[in-house]
Amino acid sequence: MRYYIYITSILLILTAGCTKDFLERAPSDFIDENEVFTNIDNAEAFLNNAYSYLPDLLNKGGTGGDFNLGSGTGEGVNMWNEHTKLSIDFNNGNWNPLSFPLDNRWSQYYNAIRRINIFIKNHELIPEEAGNQNNTFRKQRLLGEAYGLRAFYYFQLIKMWGPVPLIDRPLDPNVPEDYLISRTPIENVVDFIRSDIDRAISILPPRISGADYGRFSGLTARALLSRVLLYYASPLFNPENIKSRWEEAAAASLEAISLCESNGHTLSLVSQNGKKNYERIFIELNNPEVIWSRASDSYWWDFWSESLGYGGWYGEAPIQEMVDSYEMVATGQLPVLSYNADGTQRVNPTSTYDSNNPFVGRDPRFYQSILYHGAQWKGRVVNVKPGGLDYYTDRPRINYFWRKGMLEERNLVTNTGLSSRRFVLFRLAELYLNYAEAKNEILSSPDQSSYDAVNTIRQRAGLLNLPANLSQSEFRQRLYRERKVEFVLEGQYFWDVRRWKIAHVVDQGPVRKISVSADGKYTYPIWNVRVFNQNKHYFFPIPQLEIDKNPALEQNPGW
Repeated sequence: MRYYIYITSILLILTAGCTKDFLERAPSDFIDENEVFTNIDNAEAFLNNAYSYLPDLLNKGGTGGDFNLGSGTGEGVNMWNEHTKLSIDFNNGNWNPLSFPLDNRWSQYYNAIRRINIFIKNHELIPEEAGNQNNTFRKQRLLGEAYGLRAFYYFQLIKMWGPVPLIDRPLDPNVPEDYLISRTPIENVVDFIRSDIDRAISILPPRISGADYGRFSGLTARALLSRVLLYYASPLFNPENIKSRWEEAAAASLEAISLCESNGHTLSLVSQNGKKNYERIFIELNNPEVIWSRASDSYWWDFWSESLGYGGWYGEAPIQEMVDSYEMVATGQLPVLSYNADGTQRVNPTSTYDSNNPFVGRDPRFYQSILYHGAQWKGRVVNVKPGGLDYYTDRPRINYFWRKGMLEERNLVTNTGLSSRRFVLFRLAELYLNYAEAKNEILSSPDQSSYDAVNTIRQRAGLLNLPANLSQSEFRQRLYRERKVEFVLEGQYFWDVRRWKIAHVVDQGPVRKISVSADGKYTYPIWNVRVFNQNKHYFFPIPQLEIDKNPALEQNPGW
């Protein structure tokens, strides 16, 4: 039968001064399926649209934007007036199948999968030009990308919903029964994901660069396999703690590290042009640590996060609990034990933390991730005292600001100093910590390879090595903290605390801010109280619209 396909062009809001990316090559024509697959340019443009659904925490993206992940866990909160209610609803548990954060992801990911299924079904129709090896290679590369992207989107779906309907072919709109699909057991979905990853690995080159930077590569597939198997081994998906799953995750992570490093990926170890090593990962193209990033630029992040005093909108802000996760560089200890009823801190006496100078001597990643009262930024000092340039009363305030992924040279008032940045989806540091976590769960206590993997990341950050002779549980807790700090604002921690089955502990209870008095005194009052219902919040509700359309779909427990 004949299908009609509308290929939507992917437009960047502002492209001045930005590197062109492959997504901009998509046409905007209403063409039928046969026309798409009789021309390799049209076929590639058709597949390109599937890239548009990749996560991007650095773009505002409306009320369903990925930035809400940071608002729903121990990293930050959403402050901007337009979206404050959404953030509050997320955190007080006031969400349901009719309305919840990221409720458009079900349809978006299945739209991407539908497009990919059509591409795979019709791939052989794409003509090859006699003697044109580049055309043949390009045709095969696109098929590998399709398998890799389909695996990625199915993984995104199981993270949010657990078992989901598995659709591996285009559905016929004239056969209603095609759309009455029940949820597939999680182990079957994971097997399908692994099969697609294997296909992608067998077809794709290890790395893709130049004008095609941002396309799915063989090393992207390796990194995805590491992440998929780690999740599948974790308590949320592995309540029986089947050891072989951890073993597979460790092996996949170790192999991915080896292949990435042999193909030129390295940890970002050096500072350059005034930019710190960790900072550089998120603000420069082709950073050697990045395995895969979005192909299109993240334009809005500076506006979204900077204070009004710098011309920003102050939309997303780190919370005090995130600040407290950065240890003291001299001792490797956390600075704060707990809080008193009056909002003052109970300080860790052996940590070297000074409550009168709370931002001195912290993990170097703190200074590359968070702006605080007294920080130097864009030629002046951040000031959240009453009457200060960064103090205002027209909306709730936490009095911290994000720095990670921000361009200090960018002037939001004049809109100058912009350079290309793309949201990082996979990087080498994750593979190290994936391996350390999986290996620790295999053994009764951490071995040297687990220590080496974590200490490699800590040494890059400028921190002491982990203490020797940690128990399995102690090592696990230190690794949890390491991931929280290393991957802040990268969309990892929200899902980590769920797969670890600790979200009902860390995402429940008071959320604190910082207040600085006119005479420079610090207190940490409660800003909000989060609610996490462990009977239902570990997975999202399936949108009610989807349940209504498909009676074969069973809603997640508690919803």
